[in-house]
Amino acid sequence: MSRQTIAALLWDDAPEEKALTNLRQLLARINRFWPLDEPLIDVEGSNLMAGPGARFSDLAHILGRRKSQVLAERVAVVRLVRGDLLDTLDTGGPELSQWFRSERERFRRQILALAGDVLMEMTQFARAKKSDIDEIGERMLTLEPEREESFRALMEAYGRIGDVEEASRVFDDLKIILRKEMGIEPRPETAATMRRILANAPRPRLQVVAEVEMPGTSGQIVQPPALRNLMGLPRVSLFPPQPRPGEPLHPLYRMLIEDVANDLSRHATFAVTAPHSSFDVADTGDRERLAALRSGYLVTGFLVPGSQKMALRLTRNPGDEIIWAAEYRVELEDLVVAFRMISHRIAKTLASEIERDQLDRLRVDPKPLAYRHYLEGHLLFKNCDLPGLRRARVEFQKAAAADMDFAAARGAVSNALQLEWLMLGANDPSLLMQARHEAEAAIGIDAGNSVGHWMSAVIALHQRDYDKAAEQFLEAETLNPNSADLLESHGDTLAHLGDPDAGWQRFQRAIELNPFPPDRYWWGGATIAYFREDFGGAIDMCSKMENDQSVLRILAICHGNLGNKEIARSYGARLKDMYPGITTTDVVNLTPDKKGNMKDVIVRGLRVAGIN
Repeated sequence: MSRQTIAALLWDDAPEEKALTNLRQLLARINRFWPLDEPLIDVEGSNLMAGPGARFSDLAHILGRRKSQVLAERVAVVRLVRGDLLDTLDTGGPELSQWFRSERERFRRQILALAGDVLMEMTQFARAKKSDIDEIGERMLTLEPEREESFRALMEAYGRIGDVEEASRVFDDLKIILRKEMGIEPRPETAATMRRILANAPRPRLQVVAEVEMPGTSGQIVQPPALRNLMGLPRVSLFPPQPRPGEPLHPLYRMLIEDVANDLSRHATFAVTAPHSSFDVADTGDRERLAALRSGYLVTGFLVPGSQKMALRLTRNPGDEIIWAAEYRVELEDLVVAFRMISHRIAKTLASEIERDQLDRLRVDPKPLAYRHYLEGHLLFKNCDLPGLRRARVEFQKAAAADMDFAAARGAVSNALQLEWLMLGANDPSLLMQARHEAEAAIGIDAGNSVGHWMSAVIALHQRDYDKAAEQFLEAETLNPNSADLLESHGDTLAHLGDPDAGWQRFQRAIELNPFPPDRYWWGGATIAYFREDFGGAIDMCSKMENDQSVLRILAICHGNLGNKEIARSYGARLKDMYPGITTTDVVNLTPDKKGNMKDVIVRGLRVAGIN
């Protein structure tokens, strides 16, 4: 400002010459008491301006960092604001009072807008400390205690982390203030916000009870959850293969079938007879003992004469109808090396055939059994498109509602919600919050089932709780070390945690166990390859998918980094159609990259694709 303008503002009731004299004396005192070498105020002719020493003021920190791309720096800016601009100063005459009103209003608008953005970003992934939200809210309400938009931003922040009680308290406080100070009610959009928070809040599922009570159940002792889950499930019994004529059966073949049985026992849609019992029945050949196994499916086999193959078949019991048969190369020399791979492949194939046969049979039964819905959900879950994910989630929810002790169903609901959240651009924290709730419920039902720990780890990754993600995945892998689904997901997470090479090893193991996987495997594999900056490999994996909707970001980034400008721009255009207004910052913020190594890769690729 010019000296005359400043003098008139500060001493508007004094003559101009007196006001200018006062200003010179004020500047001299400032220079005398200013402790730093860099001056606070610079003089340029008849004008005054902030000098280099002004950068040490809190106002300079606030104005300089409020547009930072780093959330922690913007949070620190809001924390610096403990009141209005120069709010302890006497505002003087009318001219200065008007100047303060204008500047304070501008300052408040900037800080309140910043605080609202900070609340949105810090709760974007349905995770933030309540104390941090409280502190930001305190700053907002200190500046304008009756501002309805501030209350609404606070309600939404608490709602995104699932703290419905605190959101309701803020809404009640707003109603009291508005009624007391202005005699009005909150605006309709604020009431709608509260209704939406209540609607999205996770709540315990009600047990679905049968309309007709089964005879003989009244007064019975309630079975533990694990026993109730086994009741009504089809049972599978596996028998050792028959040896070649005139040869004894090598013990390794029995061990192979026993390992297959152990793998199958991890599935939640059927029960497996312990190999000790089924092998004993096979050794004795006792038909009565076979009937006592009460098996709906039998797995039998033989070593093919004149070859190094083992034939296996799956039959329904009773009836001996063969519903699946296959042959596997099992040379003893190679079997020692490939034992685990062969046993897991057999188990995976058998499980798929049993579940497919069960689903075919259950579809003609109008009774809505829990595991029927569970199987229907898995059928819809193979491809990563949004409509399919949502239909699968509905089926999993029906399964969980029909059987409250079905931990695998709750875990599947969590998985579907988390993928749906990701497909929608991670813009709906309520989906991630519900996914976390379902994962915790699965752990609460059966802590020995890996699915709850697995999904808890995936959600922790997206909430940037990297230590918990690593810990929960190790827990899940300890419980189920040979699950292809789990290995693929763990590999993807390891890439985000900064170890894509270890992630790639797990992904390759998953493909060995499940060589014809659903689309989500290729999505995970492409992510790992892209973290390894193997852009061609990532593109190749995306090409294996039936629907590339979920990997548009990866394709745009990879083609952009390879210099395939036209192809990158085509994927960029599809991204803009799918996510209007998308920016490189949005994609960087969406990627839970612990080491922060991928930012330059993302920005470089997306800019080639036409996204800035």
